[in-house]
Amino acid sequence: MLISTAAWRALVDAGLTVIPLDAEHVELQRGAAQAVLRVVSSSAVLNPSDIASLRTQHQQPVLLIVPSATPAVRAAVEAGGWSWLVDTGRQVSGLLSMAGHQLPIGSGDAEAPSRRTRPGRVPWGTFTLLRRLAEHPWATQQQLAALAGVSQPRVSQALAALADQGLVHHTPAGWDVTDIDAAFQWWLHAYPGPGGLRTLWYDLEPPVKQAETVIGLLRSGDRGRTAVSGDVAADLIAPWRSPRRAIVYAQAGLDLTSAGLTPANEDDATLELIVPKDPGVWPCPTAGAQPDSMPLADPLQVMWDMSRTPGADTDEAVRRLQRALRDRRERVRRSRVA
Repeated sequence: MLISTAAWRALVDAGLTVIPLDAEHVELQRGAAQAVLRVVSSSAVLNPSDIASLRTQHQQPVLLIVPSATPAVRAAVEAGGWSWLVDTGRQVSGLLSMAGHQLPIGSGDAEAPSRRTRPGRVPWGTFTLLRRLAEHPWATQQQLAALAGVSQPRVSQALAALADQGLVHHTPAGWDVTDIDAAFQWWLHAYPGPGGLRTLWYDLEPPVKQAETVIGLLRSGDRGRTAVSGDVAADLIAPWRSPRRAIVYAQAGLDLTSAGLTPANEDDATLELIVPKDPGVWPCPTAGAQPDSMPLADPLQVMWDMSRTPGADTDEAVRRLQRALRDRRERVRRSRVA
């Protein structure tokens, strides 16, 4: 995530309203002051020359989130009128520049040690191809390109990468997953999450009702695509346990206090609102009609989100969902043979 739960809570505790505008931009409000910032997150330890390079790439105000920052780095960020947060994983501290004023955030050691690592780009297209093959056995490269929304050369590269790991193979009828159960397990361990911006909320209403309320609010504001995942979606696909947390994906975020929800921490949250970077979270273009009040996310996204929801019986719930997805896939295979 570009903004961790701890960082989001630190902003909320400082009296700020945090509204994700999309997967990379956030609006911060505090009284009459407000600021729209591009969120730039780095797991690496940056130096002043890195900041200078970033300032040539981004002309708009930025909220920089890093694991540590020397005084020289902080000074370089502030000199450009940018804001910064240091998120060590244990403490959050920072300084926001809003409407010409500076607002300190949290407390802690801004110079906590960290490894200097630079992760590469997440191959969203590769993950999306596996999603599509899980639902569409024996698809051609042309079909996969259309289903995944990527070019055919990129499809060819991604299929080669997946084939090298033994996850997919080519048959006379087209491409298919080699072993769907092995693909499920690979997904649960390899998928890095949807990225983007995530906020956590609490309400006394059942999670299903919360999801319906939030979907309705997002649609009334014409905020683009929405989808429900996790417990609530799994209960619609393979009913087994009562949902404990709603997960809603949206193309633009919303301040949910207007709906009576309150900001929450990880342990108490009953709803997550996520503005994702991964374009694969949305259902396949060929997915069947879905109820307006509860559009479902991609099935593998539902499974991944289900696997991280609280509860001692989560593993069993995931297995039951996998069984339902496996049976649904087998029905598709049989229909194609027929």
